[in-house]
Amino acid sequence: MTTMNDTTSLWRRLARLATRVLSMATLGAGALAAAVAYLIWVPHYRPFTENPSAAKPGEIHFFALGDQGSGKPAQWLIAHGMEKVAEQQGRLDFVALLGDNFYSRGIDSSTQIEWLSRFENVYRGKFLEAVPFFAVLGNHDHMGNPVAELDYAREHRGSGRWRMPNWYYSQDFGKNDQRPLLRIVFIDTVRGPDALAEEAAFIERQFAASPTAPVWKMVIGHYPIRNHGKHGLMAEMLQALLPAMQRAGVDFYLSGHDHDQQIIARDGEPAYAISGAGGAELYDIKETPEELRFSSSAHGFLSVDINDTTLTVTPRDAWGTPEARFTLDRRCAEGMAKCLRKVG
Repeated sequence: MTTMNDTTSLWRRLARLATRVLSMATLGAGALAAAVAYLIWVPHYRPFTENPSAAKPGEIHFFALGDQGSGKPAQWLIAHGMEKVAEQQGRLDFVALLGDNFYSRGIDSSTQIEWLSRFENVYRGKFLEAVPFFAVLGNHDHMGNPVAELDYAREHRGSGRWRMPNWYYSQDFGKNDQRPLLRIVFIDTVRGPDALAEEAAFIERQFAASPTAPVWKMVIGHYPIRNHGKHGLMAEMLQALLPAMQRAGVDFYLSGHDHDQQIIARDGEPAYAISGAGGAELYDIKETPEELRFSSSAHGFLSVDINDTTLTVTPRDAWGTPEARFTLDRRCAEGMAKCLRKVG
């Protein structure tokens, strides 16, 4: 719920922004355009320095959103909502970007100025400027030069927050005794059948049984597997990835692509969250079967909170207000439809 203090804080920020712009308006249209361009295109971020000791190893708190790279006001508003929630919680470990990082035809190089208006200058604040952003590629990213997004990470450009070391990769978060608390496999779902088969094998290897296997297993990609929105079911994703995830015991699959938010629970499969409402034009939900536990065609993002027994996923609106909350208890053996429980 947005409070008067939250609203007042935002209006104060907007007022300061308007004051900076209007103070130059008296110099004419050219100066006004220059002021706006300065606020959008000139770097306004702090260099990021990783501080691994800042996080509690037995807990993980992160945000996830996709289809965010529009550069439109909704993207900036959501970023403000993310910072507000992190401030309220007093904790943020990282952000996961679920693809379509640059609309509408991707980006051409690691030095292109859109890195400022679609990423660096958008996600600002005490918390957002102090965490890494782990990203995957979407179909719109592939319309440009997708290697540019890998290069931005490999060359440590900008603030240093952008993470995309390869087309697909794995990252551990937190600790539970000698085991990672969470392992996420980030995949590229756009490159075609051969790449999907390669990535499916990678998923199984990363989650193979061992004394140091992660407590929680998650996969992040752009295209959904189950989907009740505009794009519907993608059979090639279902066939290529679901069997590998089932064999690997994946707990959750996060994706974007459909410009909405959905939570889906189906027995015998991972739980699914679609969060493609990060800044682009929104889509309507097309069908509402029983397995669709939550849906929203409003802009927003997900917050995810994890400890050794419970994974909690909270769809939030653009302001950061919770729209629903679901928990998954890893000790539950009743099937995903019952184990993914709505709270409140």
